[in-house]
This record gives sequence, C-alpha cells and structure tokens, in this order.
Amino acid sequence: MIIVEIQIITDNCCDLPPELLKRYNITVVPLRVRFGDEEILPENFDNAAFYERLKTSPQIPSTSQPMPGDFLVQYQKAIEQNQRIISIHLSSGISGTVQSANIAAEMLTGEHIHVIDSRKASVGQGLMVLEAARMAQSGEEVSAIIDRLNEMQNTVRCIFVVGNLDILIKGGRLSRAKGMLAGALDIKPVLHMDVEGKIVPFSKARGHRGARNKLIELMETLGSDLSHQTVGICHSACPDDAEYLRSIMKERLHVPEVIIGEIGPVIGSHVGAGTFSVFFEE
Repeated sequence: MIIVEIQIITDNCCDLPPELLKRYNITVVPLRVRFGDEEILPENFDNAAFYERLKTSPQIPSTSQPMPGDFLVQYQKAIEQNQRIISIHLSSGISGTVQSANIAAEMLTGEHIHVIDSRKASVGQGLMVLEAARMAQSGEEVSAIIDRLNEMQNTVRCIFVVGNLDILIKGGRLSRAKGMLAGALDIKPVLHMDVEGKIVPFSKARGHRGARNKLIELMETLGSDLSHQTVGICHSACPDDAEYLRSIMKERLHVPEVIIGEIGPVIGSHVGAGTFSVFFEE
C-alpha cells in the first residue's frame, strides 16, 4: 500500500480490479443495490452471485447514490492524516453521486477537497482514478493532476455493447418495438457516453462477433496514439469477450497496458450480464 500526501477517493462504479485499488490506497465510497426491500450490502457484493440472481429475479434491482455523510467519513479520515483530497466519481449525467460528494465537501469549508465529475462510468472512470493515483504517487502537484483529469474528461471514450436487450427495455433505455426488431435481426446496439456523460446510441453491429469487432474498429478509428496508452476493458460475466478484446488490442493495436475490470452489481443492475466495453483516449 502506497501512502502519499494526496488521497484519491472514488466510488465502486470505477470497476477497477481490487489489487489496483489496494496498491494505490484508493478509497472507495459505495453506491447501493436493492432487490425490492432487500439491500445488498457493499461488503457482500459478489459478482457471480449477483448475475446469477439477476437471471431469475422477477424484479430489476435498483441502485442509489451514497449519502453526503458517507463522503464526510472518508474526507475526515484523510484530513486527519493531513492529506489533500481528489474525489473522482461516476458521471453526473447518470447519477447524483457527484452532487452528494460536493455537499460533503461544502460542509468542510477551508479544506483541500477537489470533487471531479468524471463524466464516465466503469473503467472509463477507473482510468481517470488510476491516472490520478499514479500521478500522486509520483509526487505531482494537485493542480497538475486536476489539469490532467480535466483533459481526460474530454478525451476518454466509453463505448459498449449491452448483452441483454431486455434489461434496456425494462429500464426504459430502449423501446420494446426497437428491442424486438433488434433481437429478431440479431442487431447489437453500440452505445457510448457523450460529452455530458449521458448514455446515448452510437452505432450498431450484426451478431456477437460483429459487435466485438465493431468496438475494435471504433477504437482504431477514434483512438489517438494507442501504442502509448493505458486502455480499459470491462465486462459483465463474459470474461471470454474481455480476453478476446485484450488479445486484439495487444497484437493488432500494440497497446502496452490493458486494464480489465468486471462490471459490479451497481452498473450491472442497469446493463445486465453479457455486456462488454472499451475505454481509450481519442
């Protein structure tokens, strides 16, 4: 565990592998998941059990942002250790997490707390968190880290394919008619996060193989200097898709470092199993 003068704080939607969170001493404030009246406590999150339950549950799970008090606890811990705080969170375009973090920061007037709206989700957010943690470890100033995060807000692309259209239909992100047509034609909608951090349609592909290749094609077209980037992949209970994407990135695109995360129960509640994504800078 690395101790630095700057504490990086995020939430559990960053989907970074646990070993990276531990290595860089990144604090995680969790969002919550409920099946009806039953809340799954974050310490009991088990991805495999969650996706298995999602298959059979008649209810779509709901999620909720952290309360300001959840952030206060972690901010005060860092302040007690004389650490400055950079708090990087799930896009405000899809969650109120940033709002809760800002409320907590405003309660601690005079402290060095910087709340960053990633405008990303999952490993897209995670790449920003990891970059900030590595810069902090290297002794970079807070201002330099924030400048880099502001840059990444605009350059990091989050492009994904949802494996289960039913969950998009039930969640209201896809009309039933369009969903039935896409299913009949084996069309896979390709979605992305726009400049406001909202999820919108981006492209489409035919079939599972076509969807995987479409993500690589978009990465080739939109990516900038991929051979010098750290890029990300995430998946929900489909590790073979992640490994396929990783191998192509390494062999064809010559990407030096690929971070693979598994989508946890929070984002998984909205995209279901079988979703896979790529994250890179343009």
